[in-house]
Amino acid sequence: RHARFSVLHILLFVCIKLLHYFIVNCCHCIERPKPTVIIKPAQHVFRGETVTLRCDIYSEGVTSWRYSWYKEGSTSVFSDQQEHTLRSVTESDAGKYTCRGSETEGSRWSQMSDAVTLRVSGELHHLFIHTNTHLTCY
Repeated sequence: RHARFSVLHILLFVCIKLLHYFIVNCCHCIERPKPTVIIKPAQHVFRGETVTLRCDIYSEGVTSWRYSWYKEGSTSVFSDQQEHTLRSVTESDAGKYTCRGSETEGSRWSQMSDAVTLRVSGELHHLFIHTNTHLTCY
């Protein structure tokens, strides 16, 4: 008994082989870059300070990104800029922040960055430093 293959079976076999080749050999071609979040001046600040969040994405061949910023607990984008400034921070600004980007001239997205935690403490002038002879208030 001889098996008979139609042209359709042969084309399907070839397509599956090509797809397998692409998945095995070319997945690295479409790897998405992972952004890095930087908090300035520091990740732990005092109430009333100004804080800048920056999202850096490095990817060969992409020079321009649109940014999306997220705060833990919300799916809403709160900024679309590479840098976002929080002025006169309060405890409500504390939390985990992430960003991602999309190509301005294209359809590729980055991965989501790792979360970076901003901690906000009481106002700086409530910090007392004990010296040998007296307390000094800053």
